[in-house]
Amino acid sequence: VSFSAMSGIVVLLGLVGTVHGHGAMTFPTPRNAIDGILPAFKAWSFPCDATHTGANCSITFCGNAKNCQGSCPKSAHNGHVDDLTADNGLSCYWFSNGCTVGCDTCDGTNNHWGHGSQSFLYNGMSPKDFKAKNITIDPWNPPTNTMVMDPNTTKKLDIKPNCDNPVAKPTICDPRLRTMNTQAECGSPDDIYFYSPWRAPGTAPVIDACGVAGGRHPGQGAGGAGADYMNTSLSKQGDLGSKLPAMKPTATWKVGAQVEAGWTVSAHHGGGYAYRLAPANAPLTEETFRKMPLDFVGNSILRWGGDKKTQLEFNSLERGWETNVGTMPPGSSWRKFPIPTVLWQREGPSFEPVCEESEECRREVSQNQYAWTPGVCKCSGHSNGGPLLPNIEMVDVLQIPTNLEPGKYVLQWRWDCEETDQIWASCADVAIEV
Repeated sequence: VSFSAMSGIVVLLGLVGTVHGHGAMTFPTPRNAIDGILPAFKAWSFPCDATHTGANCSITFCGNAKNCQGSCPKSAHNGHVDDLTADNGLSCYWFSNGCTVGCDTCDGTNNHWGHGSQSFLYNGMSPKDFKAKNITIDPWNPPTNTMVMDPNTTKKLDIKPNCDNPVAKPTICDPRLRTMNTQAECGSPDDIYFYSPWRAPGTAPVIDACGVAGGRHPGQGAGGAGADYMNTSLSKQGDLGSKLPAMKPTATWKVGAQVEAGWTVSAHHGGGYAYRLAPANAPLTEETFRKMPLDFVGNSILRWGGDKKTQLEFNSLERGWETNVGTMPPGSSWRKFPIPTVLWQREGPSFEPVCEESEECRREVSQNQYAWTPGVCKCSGHSNGGPLLPNIEMVDVLQIPTNLEPGKYVLQWRWDCEETDQIWASCADVAIEV
């Protein structure tokens, strides 16, 4: 059964202004997947069938902190390309909210500091106009000056960092590394994402290096813009990822080996990511993880359904999508999130998809902004209420240092967003052997 044919899938649409950048590491399995062993998550499976109906097979955006077992699905890796599992629990709800470049702390609240109300037009027309005339455009990489902000929506923009005295400046200006509003002049009033975490990879602060359940400081409670969490018997709003119980190693690697790690996206906020290691017996802080950044090796990979035979490889370095300049720690390697946005009316130009998208996908992205056919796009947009296949994983080959002492370690995946002032994180237990 093709996911794109599953017209009966339950998703939450109409999330204008509230689509959030949820993502998580899928392998190795992270500590943040702690809830995946609970009965509600074990009872969930996709596609729907005779034994999985309603909330037990629905892919939902957990906006009310209830029935969220289908909010962070991942590929089942069972030989069926569309099959999904909830074994990753609520791992895509561990993040830090209200974090901007140059500030010492995250406020836990503001995820669109100084922006968010803007709207883009393409030659003066909106998606509604294109739908009325059945016009398809290039929604990702349009000709310069064709997709611009509507001046009637920019009067309240106030682009600045989330603190009075920033101690660092953005370092990412290259349009090839940027993921949305890519045609704006760097640092100009139109560069609405200038202080977002991705614009100086690894520099923005976090509340916790392994994420916080619901993205806010402990004690702040639930907030807006996705800053909430479905409390369970194993985790609750405000829990710190660094304090989650250690697991048995979910991967065993060799010193000096080249190994795979992967992650998936539920909702889209652009930016880029990196992987780092820390000794399992050390404090799991940003300072500790910064001591051991891992290098990427070879091509980036998009993989559907865990199937290596049909995966798509591409050279991020040649595309200008990988950098070790202006990153933290200095010289560490970061890769751009390789999935372009479909929310062009809110986020502007992005970049051409790495796969060949169908004409149907291009038409829907041109003419719709919050109501797509699930699965109509293969490598664009988001999967939670969007057009993207939710069985996709971003896979990278990582170099384990040759001088590493054997032992137990924690692998951190950190995703610095560009469209929002948010940082997502997962931490997994791994063993390193000789």
